[in-house]
Amino acid sequence: MKPFKYIFIIAACAGFLTLLSNPLHAQTKARVENVDFFLEGDNLIITYDIVKASTGETFDVSVNISTQKGTPIKAYALSGDYGKGVYGGNFKRIAWDLAKDNVVIDDEIFVEVFLAESNPFLSPKSNGKVSVGGAMLRSLVFPGWGNNYAKGGGAYWLIGVAAYGSAGAAVYFNNQAYNKYEDYKISLDAAERDQLYQDASDSQDMQKNMMIVAGAIWITDIIWSGLQAGNVNKKARKSNVSVGYYYDPAARTPMFSVSYQFK
Repeated sequence: MKPFKYIFIIAACAGFLTLLSNPLHAQTKARVENVDFFLEGDNLIITYDIVKASTGETFDVSVNISTQKGTPIKAYALSGDYGKGVYGGNFKRIAWDLAKDNVVIDDEIFVEVFLAESNPFLSPKSNGKVSVGGAMLRSLVFPGWGNNYAKGGGAYWLIGVAAYGSAGAAVYFNNQAYNKYEDYKISLDAAERDQLYQDASDSQDMQKNMMIVAGAIWITDIIWSGLQAGNVNKKARKSNVSVGYYYDPAARTPMFSVSYQFK
């Protein structure tokens, strides 16, 4: 019997703590608010705020533009606070060069602004959808995190506590087995040697059991979080609620609207 130390468990715990210390890896609470727009010469100016963003957090900002009937309008000549690397904050501004895209606004248009974390694999929900891979990666780092991300809350962190607790117990029993075995090798008393060997064997059995429990929790939660994310996306495909503004060319003013679309 040769007990050995599971150093990779300690490294995994350290990596998890490093990830938690970086706000970019936490589920963002940021959202878009105060969307508005107006014509300025040949440009349609879209303004918005990104609220509740963490310090240094950046986002990928996209814009959907369509007629009131739902016909999409391709907007290529966009500039300003658009695309990758947009920081949180107020008074964001996007300029759409209508002349450059050969677009003439003669109908009501609907404008929506979306944002996602700059890391696409850990992107937050968008239009009610979640990243299946992102959910599973979260659960790989810390069991329960992916479920919390997919469901938008819940005490799933208890799963992580159980997983890391079991892994920690495995390390403890492995150390016990190692120490008992070392004592067994140097002991000269026959009865004591038998007891130390039995203690080392029992500790190693407990270590193996705890590793099995930790692995089972980890694997089960990774699969579960992927299934939960898939179910969320399945529901999101059935219906989609979006909030935005549309432009009435007759009134020459943007109008607030809410649309509900079946998909």
